[in-house]
Amino acid sequence: MKDIFCNPMQLPDLGQGVFCRDENNPINKFLPRKRVEFREVADPEGIFYQGKWYLFPSVQQAYVSEDFIHWEFHPIEIDGPLGYAPCIVHCNGRFLLTASPVDESVIYASSDPLGPYHRLGNPVCPDGTVVRYLTDPAWFLDDDGRLYLFWGVDTSGADGIFGMEMDPENPCRGIKEPVRVIGFCGENYWERYGEYNEHLHYGWTEGVSLYKHNGVYLLHYSACGTNLRNYSLACYRSSVSPLGPYLPPTRPMIRSPHGMVTGTGHGGMIKGPDGEPWQLYSCLIRRLHNCERRIGADRVEFDANGEPYVNATSVPQSIRSGSLGLTPVTVGKPVDFSSCRHEHFGSFAVDDCTPTWWDPAEDDMAPYIEVDLREVFDLHSARMIWTEPELDYAAGKLPEPVRFEITFYDAEHQCCGTKIDYSENTVDHNVEFVIFPEGIRAQYVRLTVLRSKNLYHHGVTDFTVFGYPGGSKK
Repeated sequence: MKDIFCNPMQLPDLGQGVFCRDENNPINKFLPRKRVEFREVADPEGIFYQGKWYLFPSVQQAYVSEDFIHWEFHPIEIDGPLGYAPCIVHCNGRFLLTASPVDESVIYASSDPLGPYHRLGNPVCPDGTVVRYLTDPAWFLDDDGRLYLFWGVDTSGADGIFGMEMDPENPCRGIKEPVRVIGFCGENYWERYGEYNEHLHYGWTEGVSLYKHNGVYLLHYSACGTNLRNYSLACYRSSVSPLGPYLPPTRPMIRSPHGMVTGTGHGGMIKGPDGEPWQLYSCLIRRLHNCERRIGADRVEFDANGEPYVNATSVPQSIRSGSLGLTPVTVGKPVDFSSCRHEHFGSFAVDDCTPTWWDPAEDDMAPYIEVDLREVFDLHSARMIWTEPELDYAAGKLPEPVRFEITFYDAEHQCCGTKIDYSENTVDHNVEFVIFPEGIRAQYVRLTVLRSKNLYHHGVTDFTVFGYPGGSKK
């Protein structure tokens, strides 16, 4: 049971969205506070060091794990701003960290993955020209000790993703001229912009990362737009050099446009607990803002031609053995709920869609949602994605742990006796994944959200219960 995970990843203490004050977001005109408040975590890169995994998502935060399942939040100690899409590498006894520019492109260094990081300087080309727009950067250290830096965005084929070999002793200095490695290719349908890839000559190719596996360089990139459900990852391959030439992909490496895990782009590969490569990626929420995202992780597999692919999972998995044979048993089922406000009905919590949510009434002190599974199932676990409609950092309404209970009823609506009790929960998980005790069989499942001591209001974007198809575990 200890090796079971479920996407999106259960990460504590998510940070405030960078664009919470985005005046260009049209949703702001409908809000009384005239600003969007949300939390985000996306664009993950990671590193395995001394028996621990270090996860670096946007923005200026990190997570650490010893088992790849349970993560602890750690702020990054750094003497400057760190923008979106951070990347990290361990080179010559120090860690190099950089990200998309806030005001300028900066490379930081530290003796520890979590810092303190101190500014080394700006990245420069061999002729001394500063690389001012190090957008979506990626570090790569080859087996021979040669160091490379990649960056760039291409929307129409005029720009591109660039790579430059850097001096390992002075990582700010390029020792060879930048090379345009890849760029937008409209012939690849997944690179075309649009929810249905309808823009034939325009895309959004970015988020590059490089991983070496069995002597092959895997240069993977993101395409079509982070705010879209079919945001994808694809992979170029080379057996020659980190700078190519590269064999183009024949299909997306990971693409998942439906369900609770969509928009599966922008992330890096990392050695997983099984010693094999795993893919970290962003997951779309898109409830209040394009950048409202979460993170997923799945193992990388390879076809007969050596091309990598990833099956994005949204049901519980075992790290060691993969599928547990589980399926969602609550999606689209009949729902009873205690209250709602602003027409955010209880059915929105089980519609398999991230932008919608159930919002209980303000005076409902123990709001509940109860799902009729239509038959008795052997049940395994549940995933909750909480919504925070009253989040207001300026007013001091900050994120806090959600207190809740899950109760079970048989076909005659008699209580089964077992209750999942998180009434004293002290951990802030915006995505909550709970594994049930063995032997729970029920037809009705009730989630009760308990108001906090300061009456903080929570809603539910997703309440998915997982069980065994056919009603019973085989």
